[in-house]
Amino acid sequence: MGYSVLIVDDDRELRTIYRMILERRSYTVFEAGNGAEALKFLMNQTPDVIVMDMLMPMLGGEAVMQRIRQMPALKDTRIVVLTAYPRFQQSALAFQADSFLVKPIKPDELVRTLAGVLEPKPEDDA
Repeated sequence: MGYSVLIVDDDRELRTIYRMILERRSYTVFEAGNGAEALKFLMNQTPDVIVMDMLMPMLGGEAVMQRIRQMPALKDTRIVVLTAYPRFQQSALAFQADSFLVKPIKPDELVRTLAGVLEPKPEDDA
């Protein structure tokens, strides 16, 4: 596959599980434990997709997505929100999240979702 993924979640165990699932499918995986770490990482790296929790210490998902969407270098980066709180769906979509998943999820659901958001969109071919 060759795609790169940044997993942003304050739960270390979940990050490890997601990493194992994705690395088995040839994704390159990076991790951040909170939104501030994610933004620091994104200053130097541009992953193909960001898998992000919404409720995190230091800087939550809404603030991170707002900043990502203001960064021209990240305009094509896909965002998948993966949270235990369905109430965040509207704000995630307002910040142009490409997909919204509610924890817990099955490994196949994560893999299918990433494959779906990473498919070229019609305007990408133009």
